[in-house]
Parts: sequence; C-alpha cells; structure tokens
Amino acid sequence: MLGLSVCMSYLITETAFWGHSSKWTNWRNYIPRQKRVFTQHELAMHDGSSPDMPLLLAIEGDVYDVSSGWGFYGPGSSYHLFAGRDASRAFGTNCLSRSDHLTHDTRGLSEKELAGIKGWHRYFDNHQQYVKLGIVQLSPIDPAAPIPPPCEDAKPRPK
Repeated sequence: MLGLSVCMSYLITETAFWGHSSKWTNWRNYIPRQKRVFTQHELAMHDGSSPDMPLLLAIEGDVYDVSSGWGFYGPGSSYHLFAGRDASRAFGTNCLSRSDHLTHDTRGLSEKELAGIKGWHRYFDNHQQYVKLGIVQLSPIDPAAPIPPPCEDAKPRPK
C-alpha cells in the first residue's frame, strides 16, 4: 500500500509524499556531497548563458542548482535575473525592475521583507528538485554605502 501511494503521488504531484516537501522527504538531502565554496565571479558564470553549465542561484549565501527550473530561471524567463548571483534583497522586496535590488545587501529591510527572504530560503532548501551545492563568498557591504531606496514597482506577492 505504501509503495502504491508513493507511485500514485509521484504520478499526480511529482513528489513522493503528495506535495508535502520538507528537508526530510527530499531524497537529494541524503546524498553525501562535498559542499563547494563559490566566488561571486564563479557563480556569475552559471547564469544560463552557457547551456553546458548548471544554472545556479544563491540566497543568503547558500548556492542552489536550479537547472531543473530552466523555464523559470533560464535566459529569457521571468526570474532569470536571480540566476548567477545572490539577490537576497530582491527575494525580500520582490523588486525585479531595479538592479540595485539584485544584491545580497539586506540593510534597511522591514521585518516582513526579511521574513520573505527566509521563506524563499526554506523553499529552496526543501525543494524536491533543487540541490544545495555550497556557499558563495560574498563581498562585504560597506556600511557607509547608501541603502537601496524602496522599490515602487514591486509586484504584489501571490497568495
């Protein structure tokens, strides 16, 4: 019965446990891997411009292989601007129209925006197909640098 349930679930929801995902049900979490440390330059080379290389993105310094989501993160797609970088701020603000939000600088964000980043981070951690490969060495943020202004074109979050 358990085997039949798992098979039916996979056919219907493409997950083994009827769409319930967590770090415990993602079988990829049980494959031992050497975690890699990427430089920002190395991460940028995985932005989808070369179809022979995996498509990577980072959030809060953690790097994920999102190659199976090429339709979302590949060149020409809606969320391509996340590929090859850590754009944690944009995950929190949902500001996809301004390049100054495509950064790991989260200074000045509200509690709600920071919670949004944490939610996206959990999403990537628990995704059935995306795999955490390691971390990216992020350049330090100069405390004297101006904080990116709020985005007025931020798209409302889907509910």
